Amino acid sequence: MVSVGFARVVPVGPGLRALRRVWREGWAGWPVAACLIAAPALAEPPPSPEEILEAADISGLAASPDGRHVAFRVDRASIARNSYDLAWQVADLETGAIRAVADGGEPIIADPGLLAAETPIWSPDGRWFYYRALRSGAVQIWRAAADGSGSAPVTAERGDVLSIERSADGRGIAYRVGPPSEEIEAAERAEYEAGILVDAHVELAQNVYRGAIINGRHTTQRLTGSWFARGGVLWSRPPLLRTIEFRTLVASDAGEADLAAAPAIAGAQAAPDSIARSVSGGIATARWTGNESLVEARRPGAGAPLSCLVAACRTARVAWLAWAPDGERVLFASSDAAHVQSLHVWDLRANEVRPLARSEGLLNGGRSESAPCAAAPSGAICVASGSASPPRLERVDLRTGARRPLYDPNEALRARHWPQAERLEWRSDEGRSFTGIVFLPEGAPRAAPLFINYYRCDGFFRGGVGDEWPFAAFASAGIAAACVNATPMSGPQDGVGQYRAAQGGVEALVALLAQRGLVDRARIGIGGLSFGSEVTMWMAVHSGLVAAASIASPQLEASSYWLNGVRGRDHHDLLRRVWGLGAPDETPERWRLLSPALNVERIHAPLLMQLPEQESRYAAELYARLSNSSTPVELYVFPDEAHIKAQPRHRLAAYRRNLDWFRFWLSGEESGDPRDVEQYRRWHELAARAR
Repeated sequence: MVSVGFARVVPVGPGLRALRRVWREGWAGWPVAACLIAAPALAEPPPSPEEILEAADISGLAASPDGRHVAFRVDRASIARNSYDLAWQVADLETGAIRAVADGGEPIIADPGLLAAETPIWSPDGRWFYYRALRSGAVQIWRAAADGSGSAPVTAERGDVLSIERSADGRGIAYRVGPPSEEIEAAERAEYEAGILVDAHVELAQNVYRGAIINGRHTTQRLTGSWFARGGVLWSRPPLLRTIEFRTLVASDAGEADLAAAPAIAGAQAAPDSIARSVSGGIATARWTGNESLVEARRPGAGAPLSCLVAACRTARVAWLAWAPDGERVLFASSDAAHVQSLHVWDLRANEVRPLARSEGLLNGGRSESAPCAAAPSGAICVASGSASPPRLERVDLRTGARRPLYDPNEALRARHWPQAERLEWRSDEGRSFTGIVFLPEGAPRAAPLFINYYRCDGFFRGGVGDEWPFAAFASAGIAAACVNATPMSGPQDGVGQYRAAQGGVEALVALLAQRGLVDRARIGIGGLSFGSEVTMWMAVHSGLVAAASIASPQLEASSYWLNGVRGRDHHDLLRRVWGLGAPDETPERWRLLSPALNVERIHAPLLMQLPEQESRYAAELYARLSNSSTPVELYVFPDEAHIKAQPRHRLAAYRRNLDWFRFWLSGEESGDPRDVEQYRRWHELAARAR
């Protein structure tokens, strides 16, 4: 039984007023807290899938040495170019003026399909900042003038610059360089002509010759040893270490001593999750144990590190750390179970922590939860974003915590009429805690269809993890859309336990919303990427709740066991340790429990599969079996995509098809677009066969 307890309505959308508190009388069981995230009642139409997709992100925040300026990059997907527009800008913190200073080049897409953020490095005099940029197929170090007078490359390495950081002596930049492009091409060609020797680093489910795009060119990838981590064909070659001086711009070979030393944590068995270094040499670190955070800071010459022992440092995960310019205070953000961040300042002299601000979602340095704000004397410069609030740049006063907008690249999108969103907390029948958000259709409460995405719910909601299910567009089409955060699990990782916990949480959420008359239990859809797709297929097999489903990645299947079983891989060890899976003939019942392909007779929900080319072969058995059953199924494969689809046009196609799919199967509606006639003809045939 799930119960409704205290519900609080608070202002978390832009331009909202505080609304009254409401109490609901609960029934037996665990309480649920609900927080209404209302959108301003505007005459503007709701956001379109195209507008959601092209929302701008802000990344790479870095304050100048004098603290007067902050450099940042605005990243915006371009459907027209099927790429990303990247632009470096500088904010004057005294006048509030924003100046465009440099083009960021073409996007650098990091495996498994994410746009790489770049944190620039300022010169000591504050006239320039340095960053990586991809142009003409090569990644080099560029510098831009803070006054907007120009930008130019400062390196001409034969290989791509892989990373940059301030050198240990502070007089320049230390950087790593990958193999020369001509040597990569020669190695690829030699393999092509001689035949490719299959070992633990060759993934046979991926094209073995130039099966990926790295820095704008088709290239060969290899597995690097951990699960499905990948690198280029010469991945095992150590990078070349180099430095370039700020004053002379002369590049030279370097050694490990030129790199900033990694800090040690007393008693730690692993590297810290977050590290921050002050200009004067102070080190602050945070590590999450699974139950609490361990936060330490060491000022230069202060002897032993200082531990932060207050609840704000220990009971929630510390997502990022940053030093205030005075070197005596550390800023940090803690993320609660709902992935909502709160900003704090730690005064090291008094060893006191003071809360500054709480966000609607993320209050940090960009789209990633762990990206830090930039610290300046006038305040913390942060990117603020919420479920229905696209990213904008804000200043947080370090004394009062007052927040003031500095720059909003999403002003037009923010003005759209966003659906009402409600933040929820609830417990499953097993007593596990869950958090999430539901976007509700316009109008009077009614039993609407419901789409659920299970994994993570942080920052601005576009399309969930993987960005494929446009929440606001679902709500505008009359389908409630919920995002559910995966419930925390302690102890050794247990795949089956996580799936069962997820099932309990999803079923409890549906029961809660159905009891309130908001959703129709007979019209429940679910979709996800990666772990979210695993939960989707577990629900499709083991729960009678699902009426339609959509996945963006494949699942564990017995047919792929030996495809990933070459000696030297860690794949089999992980399967046994996390899922209890041995070879199919060794643990047949366990495979029967976990494999969707071995349970097609239990899958009745129409299934849409929109998979990246690199992973599509792992789903061949499931798709073939379903296509020969009465269960409606369609498979789309997106070329040149890794785990996460990076190309904007591919994401838009996934947006539109997912929206059409769930409208058709949950609401019996069609788009009315003449371009979709053939699509609906197929779907009607699938429905007739299912009947």
